[in-house]
Amino acid sequence: MASSVQADVTEVVARVDKNPAMLDEGITLEVIVDDSVDSDAFDPSPLLKDFVVGKVSTSKQTSIVNGSLSQTTRWSTRIIAREPGQYRIPAFDIEGKRTQPIELMVLPRSEAPAAQGRDVFLTTEVDLKQVYLQQQVHYKVRLHLAADLQRGSLSAPELENADIRQIGEDSETNEIVNGRRYRIIERNFAIIPQASGSFTIKAPVFEGEVVKGSHRSFAGFNTTEAVTRIGEPVDIQVLPQPDDFQGQWLPSDFVELRQEWQPADGKYTVGEPITRTLTLTAFGAVEEQLPKITADYPQDVKTYPDANSSTTVEKDDRLVAQRTDSVAIVPTRAGTITLPEVSVPWFNVVTGQTEYATLPEKTIEVAPAKQSGNAPLPQQSTDNQATQQPATPRPPVSSVTSDLWFYTSVVLAVLWLLTLTLWWRHASREPAPKGQDSSFDALEATTWKRLQSSLKQQNAKDSLETLGHWLSHHTGRSGSLNDKLEAINDPALYAAVNQLVAAAYGRNTEAFDGAGLKDLLQKHRRQANGQASSTTSLPSLQQIQ
Repeated sequence: MASSVQADVTEVVARVDKNPAMLDEGITLEVIVDDSVDSDAFDPSPLLKDFVVGKVSTSKQTSIVNGSLSQTTRWSTRIIAREPGQYRIPAFDIEGKRTQPIELMVLPRSEAPAAQGRDVFLTTEVDLKQVYLQQQVHYKVRLHLAADLQRGSLSAPELENADIRQIGEDSETNEIVNGRRYRIIERNFAIIPQASGSFTIKAPVFEGEVVKGSHRSFAGFNTTEAVTRIGEPVDIQVLPQPDDFQGQWLPSDFVELRQEWQPADGKYTVGEPITRTLTLTAFGAVEEQLPKITADYPQDVKTYPDANSSTTVEKDDRLVAQRTDSVAIVPTRAGTITLPEVSVPWFNVVTGQTEYATLPEKTIEVAPAKQSGNAPLPQQSTDNQATQQPATPRPPVSSVTSDLWFYTSVVLAVLWLLTLTLWWRHASREPAPKGQDSSFDALEATTWKRLQSSLKQQNAKDSLETLGHWLSHHTGRSGSLNDKLEAINDPALYAAVNQLVAAAYGRNTEAFDGAGLKDLLQKHRRQANGQASSTTSLPSLQQIQ
């Protein structure tokens, strides 16, 4: 503020270094004040309507000549007109003093004097001038240099409502243009318009310094000059999405859907996971444009979706988008299972028609679950010799002697008493409850202990494997996990195991409630042990009538 208060501006001058100027040529604009003023006193924003405006540099100079103090403030910037024609650089107000407007003539490139060799210029081109919404436009800019480049920078093209990305690295070649050798630096861009209508792609701007002729300064260094160039703008027409297209809009000239299976040998078993990986690839698109791959599955399988991934890569100066979805499929029954076809709609920008990337339906053969290596629970004894009532003697139907009847009755009575004696001895012993074979009990206890440890450590895969073995002990069933759970018939347990399976099979392992699953299993284990220990004994002799 101090410099503004003390400033005593008497003169403000604006000037350009060339007039007329070429369309793609940078013009240096200087504004000079005969005093020291604040750097923000110059506002270049009125120029933005007609020109590309570069950075503004500010310099101040103080000199004393014969005891007289003089100060100067100078602003300098580079401007480039986007169209040929007559322009008026407006007056600038600096500390109450105004510059004179400047009438500037900008000539088209075709009116350049034939003898004038151009040291630096830009060319631009696109592969398509009419595209569909979100269809990739390949944009190429080439910087031609006939002078030695000391330093420089090249901006990106500009388009309203568009995704613009540089593709690949810069390439460099040498060519003869109009009899003059040029070093050519080429840069490629992918432009994806996000709105339909008529648009103009604003060309990149090059700013740099080149060696000026063969002149050297007195110190032996090459002298350089600042150079600013701009390429030609390009008009394009963006067509909207057709009204009859159904699904997520995906314009491309090539879309592919493929799949991979693990295990790859096609041998599948009930209860064992099958990993299906679906990959969607689209040329001339970015990953954000790819839809989710939706696949339907029959009730004969359980599915556990995995985390998907997507990426955008470059191939042959084009963007290629790819999305990968994985899912774990667990068959719940043996036999033939048919998986429906998978289809993704896309719009072919070459034919102007809707097409489908499709995987045909697939039939898989599922083998029965492998038999568990654990011994099954002992079955309840079918020996009913201790519970059978002795047959009541039937009197002879034919005529026999009384002695024969007497002796026969005695023999039968003795046999009946012998049977009662054996019955009494059998009843006096506690019958072995179900599953109380010592070797079997030790194996069940060991498996249960391992299962508790796996659940406590939240080890999903080990818990699932051990659970299958323990359920074989508990239910007496072999086969799939689903078969063993059906024997228990507990919805809460089924839900908890389903969560465990999802955590074990998913690549993106999700948490499962190990403590809650352990409590449910413990409840069923206690119930089974309680039923075994309370097995009813045979009635005593006093109860037999």
